[in-house]
Amino acid sequence: MPCLRAVLFDYNGTLLNDLPLAFASVQKIFRCYQLPEPTLEQYRDEITSNFMEFYWNHGMPRQVTGDDLNKIRKEYFKDHWTKAYFRPDTESVLKKCREQNLLVAIVSAEIKESLEKRLAEAKLDGYFHLVRTQAWPKKEALAETVERLNIPAPSAVYVDDTHEGITDAKSLGMKTIGLTAGYNSVERIIAANPDFVINELSELIPHIVHVCSCGR
Repeated sequence: MPCLRAVLFDYNGTLLNDLPLAFASVQKIFRCYQLPEPTLEQYRDEITSNFMEFYWNHGMPRQVTGDDLNKIRKEYFKDHWTKAYFRPDTESVLKKCREQNLLVAIVSAEIKESLEKRLAEAKLDGYFHLVRTQAWPKKEALAETVERLNIPAPSAVYVDDTHEGITDAKSLGMKTIGLTAGYNSVERIIAANPDFVINELSELIPHIVHVCSCGR
C-alpha cells in the first residue's frame, strides 16, 4: 500500500456544516414556486450534482433553469450565511494532519472568494497547502490537485460527504473516507463503498495515525 502523503477534504457538508442552510434554501425555492416541499430525508437521499433532476422529480416545471434556482439560493445564502459553521472538530483534525507531516488540501465547487473568506475568518487558512475552488467536474479537479501537490493519487485520501465525490476519488485510485453527517444519507455513503465510514470528523484521526504509522 502506498504511503499516505496527503489528505484532501471536500468543503461544503464536510468541513463546513452548511446542510441546514442549504436545505432551508431548497425549501425557499419550492415555496417561491408554490410547490410541496420535499423532506430533508428525501433531499439527502436524492440530491446529486445534476440538481435539476431532483427539482424536476419533485414537480418543478421543466422551463425553470438552474440559473433561476441558483439566484434564489445565492440570495438566501447571502442573507443567512451565519447559520453555516465549521464543524467543531475541524481544527483538531487539521492539526493532526499537519503533525503527521501530511499535505492538506481542499477540493471544492465553492466560489473562491467565499471559501477563502470563511477560512481566514476562522483562522484555518494556514493549515492548507492548496485550496482548489470551483472544482467541477470533481474528478478532474481531484486529479489536478494531486498533480499540483506532486504526489500519485493512491498516496492521497479524500474525505467527502457525497456518493459522487467518493466514487470520483475511488476511480482515480485514492483512498476514501465517507462522512455520514453531510449532504448525503448514511445509505448513500455506504453504497459508495468508501474505505472507511465516519460519523464525525474527529473519527478521521485514528485512521490517519494508523495509516501513517504503517508507512513508516
